[in-house]
Amino acid sequence: MAIDKNKVIEAAAKLVAKGQLEKAIKEYERVLAEDASDVRVQQKVAELYQKKGDNQAASDHFTRVAESYGAQGFYLKAVAVYKQILKLGERVDANVRLAELYQQLGLVGDATKEWQNVALQHERAGDIKASLDALKKMVDLDPDNVASRVKLGEMYAKQGSVAEATGELKRAANYLKRNNRADDCLHVLERVAHLDPGDLETARHLATFYLQRGDTKRALGKLQLCFKANPRDVETLRMLARAFEGLGQTPKVVSVDKELARIHLEQGRPAEAEELYQHILELSPDDPEAKDGLRAARGVGSAPPPAVIAPPPAPERRGTPAAPG
Repeated sequence: MAIDKNKVIEAAAKLVAKGQLEKAIKEYERVLAEDASDVRVQQKVAELYQKKGDNQAASDHFTRVAESYGAQGFYLKAVAVYKQILKLGERVDANVRLAELYQQLGLVGDATKEWQNVALQHERAGDIKASLDALKKMVDLDPDNVASRVKLGEMYAKQGSVAEATGELKRAANYLKRNNRADDCLHVLERVAHLDPGDLETARHLATFYLQRGDTKRALGKLQLCFKANPRDVETLRMLARAFEGLGQTPKVVSVDKELARIHLEQGRPAEAEELYQHILELSPDDPEAKDGLRAARGVGSAPPPAVIAPPPAPERRGTPAAPG
């Protein structure tokens, strides 16, 4: 038999006025048993459970209210209710829905904050996969949020997914470089180098940074990796010559320049070879190999023998770089 909805609601309101909350809830729930879509009654029940101190029941009823508002397109009302739910206690599904609503409203900063909350809650619970999924959504939502991308990279690293970790960290480093944040870029690249010591591209980038800053010893440490991998790489040799010059080690500069010049000759670049031999003769005017090489570069003699280059000194051992904050 159908109830008289208005009379039941009126009776429940009188019970509330008398402080008989449990009885009032039962009356309101009679209404909901026939019409669960009545948002106002759902909200009344939620508020009564909250007054009673039953936050779990209150949260469940508030969730139904928020879902109803969201389904009807009343996003701001839904946001307000989800915020109320979160005041009752941690509830990751409410954070997820709040993040989605903020996205629908175009509030990127608020959405990012909520996805971050979701990621942290999943991380604390030990659900790394769910945490990664939330972090990916943060990065997709705001690709230029470098902190989110670094966090994603570090989460991949925790999982042992080195390729994914270094990929995200390199993207963060590229953004930092484009935005003239050299110190932060250097920090992130060092983290990449720690995760993947065989990454020669990163080693060369770091060497370039250190040379620009006059930190020649650290540059040599990075160049050692590149030199071992390919002792005839032109760019690595150029940087080695620059590093040795910065340290005032003229014989080593001469040795590297000779090898560079020979490679240029072999690869059909006599002008570059000639320039290098001239530089060698400025440093060592009586060097017979450089004189022969200069004639060969000018097409009037045979190429000199290859130079013998000692590998650069091993880098100083340092502690593991910390993850950027």
